[in-house]
Amino acid sequence: MAVAVVAALVVAVAPACSRGEAPAAEQTGAAPPATNTTSATASPTPVSDEDLVRETVLTFQNAYNTQNWDAYFAAMCPAWRDKYTEPMIEAMKETRAAQGLTTVTVTGVQVTGDTATATLDARNELLGQKTIELNLVREDGWKVCMHTG
Repeated sequence: MAVAVVAALVVAVAPACSRGEAPAAEQTGAAPPATNTTSATASPTPVSDEDLVRETVLTFQNAYNTQNWDAYFAAMCPAWRDKYTEPMIEAMKETRAAQGLTTVTVTGVQVTGDTATATLDARNELLGQKTIELNLVREDGWKVCMHTG
């Protein structure tokens, strides 16, 4: 059921792009600390796993919003991606076009070793608001990986 909700909410972002609007994925939270760009010895702030998970979720959502299916599937773990048959992919594309805009805000990230859970506030024009969780695994970078059994 969670996969259906995620698919429905993730699928529901098409109309904004088809209307020429910007994708609606967003992230809330404190701004990253400023770095001193005038110092020759300043080093970049290391990126945390939490930041990388947020980036992966937003990449996944933006790929869906823009119908960049190569990037969308690249953001999935192979185990989940391999479950997508051609009829499932076509149904997903049709659903995306029919359900209206979805905005996503990452409200929390929990990392445990090579797995993570991202909590999202998803708001859809047709389906309303839902809080959902996406599971991710670290496999050649962080990948969205909903286990479908």
